[in-house]
Amino acid sequence: MRQTKRIFGIFVVIAASFFYGCDEIYECIFNIEPEIHDRQLLIGVVGERYSDFITAEISNEVNDNDYDYFFDVLGELPPGLFYDENRRSIEIFGIPEEAGVYRFRVELFVESFDFNGFDSSPTCSESTIRDFTLQVLE
Repeated sequence: MRQTKRIFGIFVVIAASFFYGCDEIYECIFNIEPEIHDRQLLIGVVGERYSDFITAEISNEVNDNDYDYFFDVLGELPPGLFYDENRRSIEIFGIPEEAGVYRFRVELFVESFDFNGFDSSPTCSESTIRDFTLQVLE
């Protein structure tokens, strides 16, 4: 019985490879996904220089430097703070002007460049989103 299930599983993977392409199946089986690291951001102080980073990677991918990373910040950063993309990270920097708790989302899209152009699906899913909170004190 166990042998029959195993053979059936192998057959399903092979059949799916013909319909969806081998790369997409393997990317999902091995959980190759874009990932934004979950961390608490540093606390800012009004009128003082602020700098912190949000980093990303492709989980379970040894060649994650071969991908192009595209970030989007959704929501509002504290007034006086800006962000800049630096390859696999976002730097948040500036001088906060107003105290408060600011919530925003960071969305990451990844693509892989090959000889034929950009691969539209280099990972099992091509994007991810993570919520962040940045507190600014008086």
